[in-house]
Parts: sequence; C-alpha cells; structure tokens
Amino acid sequence: MYLFLLGATATACLVIALFFVRSWRRTQDRLFLLFGAAFAVLGLERLILAAMNLPEANTPIVYSLRLLAFLLILAAIVDRNRR
Repeated sequence: MYLFLLGATATACLVIALFFVRSWRRTQDRLFLLFGAAFAVLGLERLILAAMNLPEANTPIVYSLRLLAFLLILAAIVDRNRR
C-alpha cells in the first residue's frame, strides 16, 4: 500500500507540474514556471522514495530534493512580490 500511495502522489505532483508549465506557456509568468519546477522536483523525490522502497525518508538525497523544491517555491514568491 505504501508504494501505491507513493506512486499516486508522484503522479499527482507531476500532473500539477504540467498544469503550471501550461499556465506559464500561456502567460509567460515566472511564478508558474518555478512552481511547476518545484512540483516536478517533489514528484521526482516521491519516485526516488518508491525506488528505494524505504518506509522512512531519512536519506540526504530526499531531504535535499525537498529543500530544493521549497526553495523554488520561496524564490517564486519573492520574485513575484519584487515586481
């Protein structure tokens, strides 16, 4: 069940990333591009967790990918508010 849920959340993250990239292509707003990249990284992180088949996410690669995703979201918000 754990692997199924990881696969479902990975798929959801990647679909959300595609929606943000589609919105970016329509509006050319960097906020959408950075959010899409962040969700793509979160989807990749979930796929890595599923491939490693570990119930606990206590490896540095997982934490570094999550940190990258949250930094992308923070950068998108800061970039949006600076304009």
